[in-house]
Amino acid sequence: SVTSIGEYAFDVCSNLTNITIPDSVTSIEDGAFFGCSSLTSINIPVGVTSIKNQTFRSCTSLTSITVDANNSNYSSVDGVLFNKLQTSLVQHPAGILDDSYTIPNNVTSIGGYAFAYGSNLTSVTIPDSVTSIGEYAFDVCSNLTNITIPDSVTSIEDGAFFGCSS
Repeated sequence: SVTSIGEYAFDVCSNLTNITIPDSVTSIEDGAFFGCSSLTSINIPVGVTSIKNQTFRSCTSLTSITVDANNSNYSSVDGVLFNKLQTSLVQHPAGILDDSYTIPNNVTSIGGYAFAYGSNLTSVTIPDSVTSIGEYAFDVCSNLTNITIPDSVTSIEDGAFFGCSS
């Protein structure tokens, strides 16, 4: 009967390794899994219609987000979370070990906190289709050394590259 996972519901549950989200859930609020540093994968069920910013912030072991194929609002490709049309990149899991990522050409926006804590990333390729980069999108990507922002980007929100010390 749970329909919403509230703000910071599992805040800093550092020993949480697995969670099953019931099909009844329709919304996952800000920071719901913030700091769940042992969480490795998560499945978004069919009924989820809203996932807020920071939901998976500081989930440094998260390597895969999968979405039920019948979900009408979200999808995933290679463990990366997108909106259904794949025009908005919602979350690139921080625990993915690859050091580079190329954002697909159909993406027009990078969501807030989308790459946050991606310490393995050294390079991100942003295509000309992207027009906006959300708040703290690359927050604490401490090893990010190579990123080119195309001329198509007209909006970069506050703190987009906060903590990118390289």
